[in-house]
Amino acid sequence: MKKRLALIGLTAALLLTAAGCGGAASSSPGEGVTMDSTAMDDGWSEQSPEAGAQMDSSSAGSFAARRENAKLILRAELSLETEDFSASAAAIDKLTNEAGGYYESSGTGGETGSRYADYVVRVPQEKFESFLASVGEQCHVVDSQQYADDIAEQYADLETRLATQNTKHERLLALLDQAGKMEDIIALENALAETEYEIDSLTGQKRAYDSLVDYSTITLRLREVQSLTAVSEGAGFGAQLKRAAASGLGGFGSFLRGTVLFAVTIWPLLLIAAIALAVTVHLRRRKKSKNDGSDENDRPAS
Repeated sequence: MKKRLALIGLTAALLLTAAGCGGAASSSPGEGVTMDSTAMDDGWSEQSPEAGAQMDSSSAGSFAARRENAKLILRAELSLETEDFSASAAAIDKLTNEAGGYYESSGTGGETGSRYADYVVRVPQEKFESFLASVGEQCHVVDSQQYADDIAEQYADLETRLATQNTKHERLLALLDQAGKMEDIIALENALAETEYEIDSLTGQKRAYDSLVDYSTITLRLREVQSLTAVSEGAGFGAQLKRAAASGLGGFGSFLRGTVLFAVTIWPLLLIAAIALAVTVHLRRRKKSKNDGSDENDRPAS
């Protein structure tokens, strides 16, 4: 009887301890990671993955020094243009393979002259900056955004929770070996099942974090254009004049292309109009010639 009471008391104390540890847990990757927005000295800041922390391109080199003591999730979004869609798409494929990355998703569409492609590329974190630089050399970058999320605190908390659950699992197994009553065995097996479920869940969250940290996510939006969009080079009058001139040339070229395409589209109507005009001119000339001949015949002889 005393052994049974001691066993039940130990089980209750263990479950209360585990419940206290679980109540202090932070959110999982699936629930979103909430972090204080704190500016850092090296040019990047921490925020939640939903909002992200925009990173100045001038501070890109600082990531290498921070990686050893941080758990960084690096992300980037690039809007790209090209006048040679096939060559640019092939270049992105080659760069992804050379970096040891892969496509999380990809899709293409449109017709020749206005094709487009959307890629979500995963590359090893150490190739993040070099991959972005190489893409910028192969395509015209219209817009670029880079983000960094430090999840070191969440990751450490997750590891602590996982270690606590593993310890609880070992103790429950030891108690199960000592249990002699059926009701004690059932209670311990239920507790073991709940603990194993929690361990599986935490292990999955840890794998998700590891994947996001080890492989950076880069979203590429590639568009085929007839003329590249002018990228801002400053706010001065000279820069504005240059952009206006480039925009004017691009607009004039678009107008000429549109006019030619419109003419080709309605060529049957233009042909009919041309034939009608030629017939009208011919009839008017004949009528004029006939009238001139009638006037000469009607004149009296001198």
